[in-house]
Amino acid sequence: MKTLPLARNIITWSVVAGVMVITAVGVAESRASTGNLDADSGEITPDGDEQLTQNELRWCVFESARLDGEREALDTRKIWEIESYNVRSQTYQKHCSDKTYRERDKATVDDEMTSAKRLALRQQGAGRVTAARTEREERRVHVKEHVARILAAPDHAAAERGRLAQWGDLVATGNAQGPWREVEWPAASPGQPLTFGWVLGGLLGPGSGPEARYAYCEQRAGGRANHNEVVRREIDLHTISAFSVENGLKDSAYVKLVRENDQAVVSMFVAAEQTATLRGIPSGSYEIVFATGSDFSRGCDSFSQRGAAQRFSESIDYGHRAVVWTVSLHSVSDGNAQANSISYDDFDRL
Repeated sequence: MKTLPLARNIITWSVVAGVMVITAVGVAESRASTGNLDADSGEITPDGDEQLTQNELRWCVFESARLDGEREALDTRKIWEIESYNVRSQTYQKHCSDKTYRERDKATVDDEMTSAKRLALRQQGAGRVTAARTEREERRVHVKEHVARILAAPDHAAAERGRLAQWGDLVATGNAQGPWREVEWPAASPGQPLTFGWVLGGLLGPGSGPEARYAYCEQRAGGRANHNEVVRREIDLHTISAFSVENGLKDSAYVKLVRENDQAVVSMFVAAEQTATLRGIPSGSYEIVFATGSDFSRGCDSFSQRGAAQRFSESIDYGHRAVVWTVSLHSVSDGNAQANSISYDDFDRL
């Protein structure tokens, strides 16, 4: 008799200087249950006996190759993929590690493990990841309107775990109680365990939020904005003070001058690689915010297809004297202003 030392590894997260890396550590037990796999291939998931039959040994050897293929296909930024792999690795460990087998059975299985067979098994493992991604996308939902409260239990009195604004994405687990649906909350992020909550199903729609938002905005798009067009305006006809925007980016931009109370006084559309100028800016102090994208929608007062949103760190001031401020949205060698990223939702609310 021989002992099968086919220990697998799980993947754990660690953070080093802000960079996500993976390390492998041994696993002692499994949280998953399994049944027979493909009976035609002669594979059987091992039972609790210490000695493996030939079919059970075949499952262990073949499953090890499948796990290799699965691990190579993982997106290590997605914690749910890592956890799914770890469950299968733990299952393998439970059923195969330190089990005994007959040498003649091992020789038979080794003969079957040709290069072509190993490649096919690794492709099966990678296919698990692809299938899981497809299945998960089918469970994706978004907040249709307003704000959804995510609760710890399917009860209005339960503790609130968070809130998600319109178009925010969630993944439904498939569990439901009355009008409530269980969802993953928040969206999985590297290094954080998956958590779950409950939300009223009437607030949710199928599919991803960005896709739903795009369809909504396109239905209300109206005529597209033209270069140098002012979408919103508060103009002072008694001043010739001007605001000029140089957009050297490859995408169109929507630029807003915002007062301290977060009220956008002026907003203008600037086409890609163009310069726009607006005269008659009212006196006051303004922050400059802008967003990039495509397919401008008048109904949403924003781009249907979002890019990025930024806010300049310095304000600009207009007094009673004529002033012309020029801002470049792209980097320039002699630039003296810095722009910082902001949430696109926050930009849209201005």
